[in-house]
Amino acid sequence: MSLARAEALAARIAPRGGLLPHVTGPDGRWELLSPLHAEDAALTGLPWTGGFVAGQLWLAGEPDRAAAVTEILRPRAAEPTTHDLGFLFWPSAVLGLRATGDDCYRVLGLRAAASLAARALPSGVIQVIGELDDPERRGRTIVDTWPNLLLLWWAEGEGMPGAGEAAHAHLAATLPALLRDDGSTFHAARIADDGAVLECGTINGHAAGSTWARGQAWAMHGLASAHRATGMYREEAERTARWFLDHLPEGTVPPWDFDAPAGGPLDASAGAIAASALLELGWEDDARRLLDGLVAACLNEGESDGVLLHCCYRHPIGHGLDCATVWGDFFLLDALKRIEAPDRRLDAWGWVDR
Repeated sequence: MSLARAEALAARIAPRGGLLPHVTGPDGRWELLSPLHAEDAALTGLPWTGGFVAGQLWLAGEPDRAAAVTEILRPRAAEPTTHDLGFLFWPSAVLGLRATGDDCYRVLGLRAAASLAARALPSGVIQVIGELDDPERRGRTIVDTWPNLLLLWWAEGEGMPGAGEAAHAHLAATLPALLRDDGSTFHAARIADDGAVLECGTINGHAAGSTWARGQAWAMHGLASAHRATGMYREEAERTARWFLDHLPEGTVPPWDFDAPAGGPLDASAGAIAASALLELGWEDDARRLLDGLVAACLNEGESDGVLLHCCYRHPIGHGLDCATVWGDFFLLDALKRIEAPDRRLDAWGWVDR
């Protein structure tokens, strides 16, 4: 393992004039985005990744810069049109609360959780993007919402009425649509107000019926978090984890999509997310093997930006096909700290011990 190297690289990340790192470009340097301005490549219209910048700075022991990034994100907490509030605010506000004890982060996290819960439709689906009365977007969901629910599980523990119910209802509505019997997942679905599944497919994956690697990892993390919070969903979490492990290539770095033609890009970020989920499930031996492979093949040993190389952002539009990503860096650092320095890891939960 290489926690010291990962921490040192993570500690270098910084905002510049309100702009935050996102993914690295062909020159190996961070592409910088404002989390308040539209990003054409983002499925949900606005950048969804800034919380992972704050999160890795909290994990790397850089509280001043982590606080500065969290402050940049603050206006997004009241945003009414995206599911990305979990990604934005549990690594920033919730970990900020764990790191500092400052109640301002609790207030911020609860504000974001309330905005997220307000996106629930009659079916229980937390709509991924757009106004809830938009007929083109109503009922659309992606598997990425499952890890966003961590913000609602946390808010339930903080006493927010309805937060846990909203998270349960979303899983009840979307598990039958997105989780296949064999443990693999669809990336996207559309669900009617009465709960009927209207369509299943993909947005970021290779084909409608393929298994997009990062989507499978998001499923693992979201379901493992749901189990941690509730004691439920263990069977579903283990089914997604077993499928992921059974389909890893020999080198343990996932392809960008498990059904894509051989020779395509890798997505090390999917491996880092999956490793964090495996640790949440208590599958430490599997997590260690996965992390060993990621560190050996993908840890940045050069002068480019980022911690974890050979990630893939959005293959279908040709953006970030071999890059570092702020979320891959966050989850790698989280998993390494959990194994090598658990006493220094910031646990997003705090309130639950299962």
